[in-house]
Amino acid sequence: MATPPPPRNRLERFRAIRARLDPSGDPGALLDAYVEPYQAVSRRVAAELELAPASAHLIVGGIGSGKTTELLMTERRLLELDDVMTVYVDVSKRHDIAKMVPGVLLAQVTLAIADGVAAIDPANPHVRDARDVAHGKWRGLDEFDIHGDDSHLMKFVPGVLQPPHPLTEDVERAKAPLEGLLILARQRARHLVVLLDGLDRMLDLAMLENLVVQDVKVLSALGIGVVLVGPLRALYGLDRLLVQRFDSFHPVPWIDVTGNPAGRAFLVEVLTRRAGDALDPPGIEALVDASGGVLRDLLALAQSALVEVYMSGHDRIGSHDVDDAVDAFGRKHLQGLRPVEIEVLQRVRTQGTFVETSEDDLALLMTRRVLAYGSGDRSRYAVHPTISHLLMQLAGA
Repeated sequence: MATPPPPRNRLERFRAIRARLDPSGDPGALLDAYVEPYQAVSRRVAAELELAPASAHLIVGGIGSGKTTELLMTERRLLELDDVMTVYVDVSKRHDIAKMVPGVLLAQVTLAIADGVAAIDPANPHVRDARDVAHGKWRGLDEFDIHGDDSHLMKFVPGVLQPPHPLTEDVERAKAPLEGLLILARQRARHLVVLLDGLDRMLDLAMLENLVVQDVKVLSALGIGVVLVGPLRALYGLDRLLVQRFDSFHPVPWIDVTGNPAGRAFLVEVLTRRAGDALDPPGIEALVDASGGVLRDLLALAQSALVEVYMSGHDRIGSHDVDDAVDAFGRKHLQGLRPVEIEVLQRVRTQGTFVETSEDDLALLMTRRVLAYGSGDRSRYAVHPTISHLLMQLAGA
């Protein structure tokens, strides 16, 4: 006999809880459930921008550290000021993140401002110019000083949201409509701050630095404040030079749940607000321990444990459900690793030592198999808790 479907009210309850635990969900949709970290980056960045609205700031952290949430909270804090207007742009929404070239950031910022102006004045020429620069347009050959019988023909001028060339011309093209729109924007607010999200997913740091050197420099020259979210890799090796191009640098570190009571309390509160009615206290503590202080992994593990509970017919996540989720998570993160990488992980597990001397070493950091707590000489390294017991089994310990 087929198993009867679960009661509708139970199904809807678990669907709602799972949505609140979605690590890839829209952070903006959950700002009302925001828990301020013990050292909130947003509070610091907002304070610096209040004093210097045209300054440039870099927020760096690993995938899942809460950078986007802190960026959005920075915007919320700035909106409390009467003389500051903000523009939030997720640069990956309108352009291929693997094909970023100078001019793209300017074009996206200009489009965001133009959208607001268009709501009031759709025929504004600066709005038209902004869209032409971003998406390209058809122009008559006579506009290129070509005369004769073929002057009625049309030529398509590519927008900078495609791989354009030459790059320096694109920056100039993108800058022109932005200057016109700034005049209109500053009639509403004296200062403009741009918040750029999505660039932490860029793999080519040289390409990112090129954007900073050209686009961000132009924004700063126009008196626009900038907050840019960058990748964790900017903290290591020669890529650290990128940090020097900003007025201030704000890391969003992993939380050391074994030695930071305030950080641990923050993660407990995050789970309690998002899914408190589906977790018992031992389950919450087990999830925090297994997360290694990585916010995204905390949510992913809780979501996986929720599935275990749903399948079992129970109503709340306990430590046993967490154990199953942790085992599955750890095995997934050990798959595909080569013996030399396993050897590095074993050394980190047993000795706590780690030196990033190769791309493979950096990959272990970027993929959160190795977690760094603190910064600089005070850094402490550990393997992710979900793979620690599996490494012990491999070593025969």
